[in-house]
Amino acid sequence: MSFFTRYAMDALMKTTHPEINRRQCWNLHPHRTPCTACKDICPFGDAIFTRPNLVKDWDPCTDCGLCVSACRSGCIAPSPEQVQRDTAPADSDNDTVWIGCEKSTRKNTLVRACVSALSWEALAYLALNKKVVLDLTPCGECENDVCAEHLRNELTRLVEFFGQPLFEARFTLAYEQDAAPFHSKEYSRREMMEQVTAGSKAGTKQLLRMLPGLRDDDQSAVDFRLLLHQRTKQLKAASETPLKYGYHLPNFTQKCFACGRCEKACRAGAIRFEDLPDGQTRAVITPWKCSECGVCVATCSNGGLDGLKLRQLTTLGPVSVYKCTKSLCKECGKPIAPTCKDGICSVCRIKIRTKKRQEEAVAKAKERQAEREAKRAAEEAAKALAAEVQAESAAAAAETAPAAAVPEAPAAETEMN
Repeated sequence: MSFFTRYAMDALMKTTHPEINRRQCWNLHPHRTPCTACKDICPFGDAIFTRPNLVKDWDPCTDCGLCVSACRSGCIAPSPEQVQRDTAPADSDNDTVWIGCEKSTRKNTLVRACVSALSWEALAYLALNKKVVLDLTPCGECENDVCAEHLRNELTRLVEFFGQPLFEARFTLAYEQDAAPFHSKEYSRREMMEQVTAGSKAGTKQLLRMLPGLRDDDQSAVDFRLLLHQRTKQLKAASETPLKYGYHLPNFTQKCFACGRCEKACRAGAIRFEDLPDGQTRAVITPWKCSECGVCVATCSNGGLDGLKLRQLTTLGPVSVYKCTKSLCKECGKPIAPTCKDGICSVCRIKIRTKKRQEEAVAKAKERQAEREAKRAAEEAAKALAAEVQAESAAAAAETAPAAAVPEAPAAETEMN
């Protein structure tokens, strides 16, 4: 086996399952309820996931894509094979893509473990290139309530993204066996050879992208949302009246003062604050990077974010959603709320209060020390005065004692005589 072949096989074996970025998991951010969507929807949940963001063993994984579709925080990223497999029908010559599950008896272009295994971004990308037929004939008898609920959420999100008229024009929901039957285009021998050659070139190009060191930096984070962004940008450039797409973005309120806490919490880098020349600061969001997880809303404790709001966008590129005049703290220079009267942030206020209390404590300690020293000096002075008085009284007593003893000596002598 050559070095190139061994390198390619290692790369393929290491990228045939989804990748987990634990830093983006919803459970590692401020929240009220834990998220177990990936573990609940996975057919081998307990065998693969020890926790929602920690994998025990990838061997049972079939790369169905259910966990990728269910994860809304971007913690689970699709493998390059899944991206290639789910978006390949967009390059086919047929004008319609038929999608069904493994339980369906119909003939479909894409067959997955469940229709909901394709994320709504992948379905939207296919719908912007081809018409899509979703085979839902087995859904009425399916006992997997988790997948059924997830599929309803996916379809609701697609309606919000396209709008009801465009959704009905691009999607067909086949609930009956004979609805929207599958038909394939017949190729001549020349066209068939061209298709085989084109497919071989595309596969080789994809293989080279997966090789370490040969993969383009711009393609290193390729996923369904980026492909969707590129497609919407192409359609906007080719159309005089671009279509508008619904996307849920954080809703900034007047209480936001650009503290940057949401920017730090967003691991995908979808939010950033930019300082403008006129002194204002604007919030710029890149929709294709945003997974609509709501981590930024949960992180904001100032009321500056009021949930997610559905906005109509022509592309999924960066968009300015809010502007404000930033007020800076006099002490540390960090952004503060405009309603702050003293002009300092809460941290500096606590520091100043603590420093003032420390200075007061030091002053009181010095006063108590001075009082103790004064008291000690007074006691020493009193003791010295008492000693001096005692010494003077002793000296006075000593002076008076010899004077009284001198007259008695002659009397004693006369008695002896």
